[in-house]
Amino acid sequence: MNSIKQRAQALKRWILTQNTTIDATDARRSGQVATLLMMVFGVAMAFGMTPGVSLQTVPLTPVVEDMTANPGTVTPTPGTFIQQDQVRSGDTLAALLFRMGVSDQAALDFIATDSKARVIYQHMAPGKPIRVEHAANGDLVSLRFPYGDKGTLVVSRTLSGFTSSLVGEGDLHRVIQANGTIHSSLFAAADNAGIPDSVTRQLTRLFSTDIDFHNDLRSGDTFSVVYEATQNDFDQVVPGRILAAEFVNKGVTIRRVYYESAEGGGDYYTPEGHGSKASFLRSPIEFSRITSGFSAARFHPILKTWRAHKGIDLAAPKGTPIVAVANATVTYAGWRNGYGNMIELHHANGIDTVYGHLSAFAGGLHAGEKIHQGDLIGYVGMTGWATGPHLHYEFKINGVQHDPLGPEVPRFASTNLTGHARAQFLSATAPYLRQLDAVRGSAIARFE
Repeated sequence: MNSIKQRAQALKRWILTQNTTIDATDARRSGQVATLLMMVFGVAMAFGMTPGVSLQTVPLTPVVEDMTANPGTVTPTPGTFIQQDQVRSGDTLAALLFRMGVSDQAALDFIATDSKARVIYQHMAPGKPIRVEHAANGDLVSLRFPYGDKGTLVVSRTLSGFTSSLVGEGDLHRVIQANGTIHSSLFAAADNAGIPDSVTRQLTRLFSTDIDFHNDLRSGDTFSVVYEATQNDFDQVVPGRILAAEFVNKGVTIRRVYYESAEGGGDYYTPEGHGSKASFLRSPIEFSRITSGFSAARFHPILKTWRAHKGIDLAAPKGTPIVAVANATVTYAGWRNGYGNMIELHHANGIDTVYGHLSAFAGGLHAGEKIHQGDLIGYVGMTGWATGPHLHYEFKINGVQHDPLGPEVPRFASTNLTGHARAQFLSATAPYLRQLDAVRGSAIARFE
């Protein structure tokens, strides 16, 4: 230790003698610097001479943990790293990848020009997950990006460059149960119950023959649903098809259950096996209100005269989607006087439906086209003789207009199951109905 002090004192003397013209203040400052250097030098020497401490370089091995639902499904190549992040507001792909340790212009160029890979740029919404495997030098080894219900987009480095492919979702399937009570709206109740919008929209279509979701809902109505889902590579739950559902509207319980026969082709039925598929939907718009009903005499708001109103007017915001109420052939799509943009569909058994005042038609819609029930045909507008955005909807039987909500409109197709087919149906759907009973029972118990 005496040797350390001697070296430090010598260093201090050397610093102070480097400029003989320094004044007292400078001398004090130099002394302070020298003292500081002495302390640093002393500490360094002390650690350098401490027994048992090696100064040999110790290699560090980075550890990257895979945070997916199935940690064993993705294994990094030796010498590479797997990281997962999500798109942030204002992110570019280059910035996102750089944040994850990727610095590879060739990979960015490939993604920007490849017909499959460039959809990443179109779907980079905030919160969207992305997973990369990269080498220590920043080269991209592979990239995985969720592409909606189509699966996962994979970009991979090969010996000859990069490739892109679309792979299906993982094999982890789930069945989810949920229930809700309506206080303000169906979608608000579904959000409170954690039900995705895609499942809620299925729910409205499933019960659209029995319930007018704008006029019929009441506070206190309840619904229960059992639906399938897939857990993807990013630990996201992707909702799928409804397996069973119940709606209690104004005290009336309505149930539907999905069944796919051995011959293929699935459909929804009542728990007893009665076909529930509607011949004609109750409304061509999911959520609307009737502003003018079917009548023999109505004061026309534009013509200012009393005349028959041979249809119903459904108020809805401009751009609201309009769907075909049943399978049909398009007989007319164009402009027609007071109707403005109008579509006429021809259905079986001499039935036609008319849709007027549209703001636009569905892309590619033309006379002679075959369409199916629920297909998009156009959008609500106020073209022609209209004082506000709404849909004028007519229902004709053999050329004569009838009230679209009247008893003449056929509601259900005759697809009842009987005999052996019904026995198979009851056996196959029993588990879904038991789950529906369970989720409904848990909801009742919470309110008792």
